[in-house]
Amino acid sequence: MTKLTYFPGCSAHGTSEEFDSTLKLVMKSLDVEMEELPDWNCCGATSAHVMTENLALALPLRNLVLAEKLSNKTMGIACASCYSRMKSTKVEMDNHPELAKRINSTIIEEGEYQGSVDVKSMLQFFYEDFGTEAIAEKVTYPLQGLKIACYYGCLLTRPKAITQFDSPEYPMSMDNIVESLGATATPFDFKTECCGASFSISDTEIVLSLSGTILEMAKESGAHLIAVACPLCQSNLDMRQPDIEKKNGTKYDMPVMYITQLMALAFGYPVQDLKPSKHIVPIEQALSHIGEEIETPEVKKKPKKAVQAESEVE
Repeated sequence: MTKLTYFPGCSAHGTSEEFDSTLKLVMKSLDVEMEELPDWNCCGATSAHVMTENLALALPLRNLVLAEKLSNKTMGIACASCYSRMKSTKVEMDNHPELAKRINSTIIEEGEYQGSVDVKSMLQFFYEDFGTEAIAEKVTYPLQGLKIACYYGCLLTRPKAITQFDSPEYPMSMDNIVESLGATATPFDFKTECCGASFSISDTEIVLSLSGTILEMAKESGAHLIAVACPLCQSNLDMRQPDIEKKNGTKYDMPVMYITQLMALAFGYPVQDLKPSKHIVPIEQALSHIGEEIETPEVKKKPKKAVQAESEVE
């Protein structure tokens, strides 16, 4: 059995409950024992780093030090923002020992930072520690017929120097996992474009514009739904979708599901376990495409005379 220290982040017990619950179902199927980090604290998310460097580093560092007290050598993080803050802090601490010593002095009662725990997003953990073949072996309900636009957002693969995972411009890890579930990942050029992030609170118009473009391009890709691995991205694309539709004067009807929901479904868990009521845009219509055959475009053959004419020119 694989063991993993789990950092849920603030949203997992509230706004992204369906992410947290389906993650636990997936881990059960993959035979992973998750140990939630005891006495964890907020990572500072999008606010601490604009206040002081000390606070921005001390909050994640405390969690890293607590994780080092456990026997597990990897800490998996559900929220992309939490992952970014934790991984950025780890890189800073590992590369700048004097800075690590100074920041560590503010949380010295928790212990001294050793740098012994690896930090991974849950997407990275699935892809690197299991791989698509192992994931495919757990599939009992193939998602054949379902077309999915995989949206990574800003933080899961960027900046490359911090994440050290997948391509920062056109990542494929989630696409490959989706394909291993039996679904089809659609060509989607907006997979790392910003959704507007926390501007949903301070300047909603920015989110409506940026997320609207993402929805538009996902629709053009032929996708039935968008897959995400970030609570804030899911919220902006799903919760704000009615407002985006009103602003753009168009109907998208584009469900936004966590990759863990899709994995749980493919692993045989019923739709009800995905907590469909948590979604603003209903997921049932998109899931009704499961079982359909994917149409492949017909290759039109040239008339025999045209082929002969071309050979004569050559």
